[in-house]
Amino acid sequence: MKRTLAGMAASLLLAGMLAVTGCGGGTTEKKAEEKPASNLTVYTSVYNGMVKEMAKPVVEQQLKGITVDWQTTGSETVKKKILGEMKQGKTDADVVMISDPSFYLQLKKDGKLLNYKSPQAAELAVLVDADGAFTPIRVSAVVIAVNRDKIEDVPRSWEDLLDPQYKGKIAMPDPKVAATALATVSTLADKYGWEYWRQLRENDVVVCPTTEMRDKFSRGEYPITITMEEDVLKQKMALNVNAEIVYPEEGSVLVPGYIGILKDAKNPESAKKLVDWWLSEEGQSAMSLAFMHPVKFGVKEPAGARTLFEQQVHALPVNWNRLMVEEDLVKDRFAEIMK
Repeated sequence: MKRTLAGMAASLLLAGMLAVTGCGGGTTEKKAEEKPASNLTVYTSVYNGMVKEMAKPVVEQQLKGITVDWQTTGSETVKKKILGEMKQGKTDADVVMISDPSFYLQLKKDGKLLNYKSPQAAELAVLVDADGAFTPIRVSAVVIAVNRDKIEDVPRSWEDLLDPQYKGKIAMPDPKVAATALATVSTLADKYGWEYWRQLRENDVVVCPTTEMRDKFSRGEYPITITMEEDVLKQKMALNVNAEIVYPEEGSVLVPGYIGILKDAKNPESAKKLVDWWLSEEGQSAMSLAFMHPVKFGVKEPAGARTLFEQQVHALPVNWNRLMVEEDLVKDRFAEIMK
């Protein structure tokens, strides 16, 4: 299995988050005596290329009799879709996999999640919900990326981004679209006050779609970005961008990605098997090969990344419980500052 996952890594680097679509695994003709497939629908923000190149074929191979419809998009889009469907009475999703702990806290509070404590969830590097309503499967780190072809004097902290020498050279995703950006906006506002974002606005920070930010970073048009560590690693590996990851002196912003089973899932037992798979060595190795941090001890960390433990020691704290309540306020306040 390790050989299979490693062989898929090259495809991932070219697909991953750098492409809109990836190639799915092939299907084989079913024999007449086989039992009908147990279908699952997963709403996820995990990169489309990673899902289709790495997870999909292995899940099809290992979880016999279970077919998964992977619906991949950004975390904020997933949230809006689920909440919209719930208002209509029922969501099509059985499983949700996104990087927004506050959303899982809200779903749990509303009684929308099925409690499941996976036997694979022992000895994880990230806290597990006490009731098993949601389980960590990955961690992303928000850092500063620098295109060294364009920037010689590299910023070393979040505060350094306010330096006038970087005016008009910084870009970041929109927190109304990207959950990791939302966590970063909230966390830095907690640390420095909203004045931090007003000063960054005065330094002409550009708020733009993530794909545009990646492309222009590669070309040097936005030579400094507030982005995810995995983005930079993929660009270095796949596009040979002369990029440097800056782990800010104050600490990175760590955003755990969770998996949760919705209470009215059509096939809860199959959903539990999928949770188990993501926490298995194969599932966690897939996360690492996609440059995200696995949460299971003993699984190799992403190549080129600072270890999760090192980052946890210095990470800026994110108040997920307050963000659950104040999400719209944070988005609106940021938008007002940036307009």
